[in-house]
Amino acid sequence: MEHKRKIALFVSAIGFGGAEKVVSLLLDELTKYFDVTLILLYDEIKLPIAKNAKVVILSKKGETFKSSSFLRLIDDIKFISKYQKALKAEKIDVAVSFLVRQNILNGIAKMFNPNLKTIISERCFPSIMYSHDRATSFLTKLLIPFFYNKNDKLFSNSIYINNDLVSNYNIKIDTSVIYNPILTENRKPRLKTYADTEKIFKAVTVGRLIPVKNQKSVIESIGMLPSNFYLDVYGDGPLMNDLNEQAKALEIDQRVTFHGNVDNVKSHIVENHCFVLSSLTEGFPNVVLEAMSVGLPVICTNCMSGPLELLNDNENVTILSGSFVKAKYGLLVNVDDAVGLSQAIKFLQKNKEYRDQYSRLSYERAKTYDISNIGIHVKNLIDSL
Repeated sequence: MEHKRKIALFVSAIGFGGAEKVVSLLLDELTKYFDVTLILLYDEIKLPIAKNAKVVILSKKGETFKSSSFLRLIDDIKFISKYQKALKAEKIDVAVSFLVRQNILNGIAKMFNPNLKTIISERCFPSIMYSHDRATSFLTKLLIPFFYNKNDKLFSNSIYINNDLVSNYNIKIDTSVIYNPILTENRKPRLKTYADTEKIFKAVTVGRLIPVKNQKSVIESIGMLPSNFYLDVYGDGPLMNDLNEQAKALEIDQRVTFHGNVDNVKSHIVENHCFVLSSLTEGFPNVVLEAMSVGLPVICTNCMSGPLELLNDNENVTILSGSFVKAKYGLLVNVDDAVGLSQAIKFLQKNKEYRDQYSRLSYERAKTYDISNIGIHVKNLIDSL
């Protein structure tokens, strides 16, 4: 029997976040080529895990929020020896970590064991993510350059994230871009007839209800449209009450429906006419790919980062305030421009030829991000060490 290299995928937990979804999908694909161990900081698994992957949990307690940067740092220090022991016990050849805490711990592990090969993956903009807390910003400016550069290689899901790391954190190790994977449908989705479009047009948005996702902008845009325009909102979060109150204040609460978190969200959104991403910033928006994989035309804010890469092959566009542009695979709107969002939604409602065109293009574009393709890129990166 051919000997398989032993690799570890290291993440804090398997919740419903973007990085966790990526790890869940990668496990299935990478177990075809490697002996894979999933190492978690905390005992939380909410997504499917490959049956032939071993799971090691460093703390049986669930993650608790630490408001103090110092307390979070102390919490991370406690994991150093636990992570080292897990790597040694499982005889790991290559450790692949995701997100800043685990990436720093991977760098520390590499310092203690130079023979260990380590790959780190950044999924967001550190200079944006940690800019609101002065203490955290100071700490990350010290810790990220020092510990990230101890690793062998880094990959992110956007060229702009890599640029941020190189420009603002002096990252010198080899960097590459591997986009987020999705699991595409086995058969092409049937184009909707839109027989009732003139009566009701239903947009949909999916995401955690937090400020950076900016759902208030898309709700505001629905308030600018006639009474036959509706919005479905999937996801939960601390802004649920505020967004409900906004819909009531705009007198559109009968047209905006909050569904909370649901299983298999793709089976729900397929009934809508278009998908809207209103984020202020992203790493790489998985929800857009998921919508495209079921043939939904998509409207995205041209935020950093992901939408321009995904919808227009990273070719720059100029978008007028209160308007939108027809990109290669969907419509792009300026960030925090509710008028632009309303115009884009109205455009898709009125133009069946573009709805059908973008529906077909969405599906074809999504297939290039299928886990079978993205998994090979990750495998090749691991094999390069």
